[in-house]
Amino acid sequence: MVYLTPKNLELGSKLRVVIYPSYGYWDRREHSWKLSIRGAIFSSSEINLRHRLFVRMLRRAMKARQLDLETELFRHRISGFVARQQRGVRVTIHLGSKSYRLRRRTARNGHFGGILRLSAFELHELQESGLVCDGWLKFDAVTRGRQDSAVTGFCQIIEPNGVSVISDIDDTIKHSGVGSRRELLANTFLREFESIPGMAQLYRTWEAQGANFHYVSSSPWQLYGPLSELCENHRFPEGTYHLRTLRLKDLRVLALLIPGPWGKRKAIRSILRAYPTRRFLLIGDTGQRDPELYGAIARKHRNIARVFVRRLRNQWDEPARIRRAFRGLPPQLWRVFHEPDELVGESGQLAEL
Repeated sequence: MVYLTPKNLELGSKLRVVIYPSYGYWDRREHSWKLSIRGAIFSSSEINLRHRLFVRMLRRAMKARQLDLETELFRHRISGFVARQQRGVRVTIHLGSKSYRLRRRTARNGHFGGILRLSAFELHELQESGLVCDGWLKFDAVTRGRQDSAVTGFCQIIEPNGVSVISDIDDTIKHSGVGSRRELLANTFLREFESIPGMAQLYRTWEAQGANFHYVSSSPWQLYGPLSELCENHRFPEGTYHLRTLRLKDLRVLALLIPGPWGKRKAIRSILRAYPTRRFLLIGDTGQRDPELYGAIARKHRNIARVFVRRLRNQWDEPARIRRAFRGLPPQLWRVFHEPDELVGESGQLAEL
């Protein structure tokens, strides 16, 4: 699979289409495969007053110098926030020899999505034709009047049984510094992303045992490109992405950039509903409210096999909080760790979960 980053998604000189890696699941009631399709269409635009205000607020919050805002890195990170969303665009999905026009046009924020339904025989035909590689189904998305400029997308076909990892991103696999707004914003817009040492290797170990991955984060979709580049560069397993919708028009945009766990609840529940017979590992950190969120989910969903929470260095005084978060759950279900190698033996063979 090729990680889809904005650098290879241009249609023409200005219009861009991003296809986010998604998943397909078997619907037992309808006896069909459902493929979730999601993406966004936007274009470059002149910096307007709202963009300048956003950059000014960012600079003040980060206490950054003007030179910091003139780097290629900052321009790359800010590009998704200052792009012009393309509303009302019709999108058609080409899958093999068939075409599926999505029912809804792009929304106000430029995002589009839909569900494609395939029979088991239709999916088998696509597999036989070579459109499925390592479990990822390849398709093309085109906009009206641009049939010659198709953009390739990928949807992971995940079987009903098996083990999946639902992973947070900030301070779980990427150093973010969520505890400090200034540090979080500087790490997001001014500095190269740094992965948490050992996490990619741990995830690859689980991948080798057959696990699938879902990256669920409160980070906004505008950061999908840099986040997917981080995962590609540090060799994290390929997986689906589930981020947060954030519009620049919201006057509280800087506050909304601070990740919070409860926005992830809906995405996690959707994944769990799609795969009721799979076993899941939830992994996050203590920097946000992941223990409380994961504890609440584990109490309601019996297919949660393990919960792992990474303890940040400055948070050693939270045993009471952790006990409250996982109250009523078997002690062998959850584990607080600091270094990834602590989990090598703890998780065991995924096939045994």
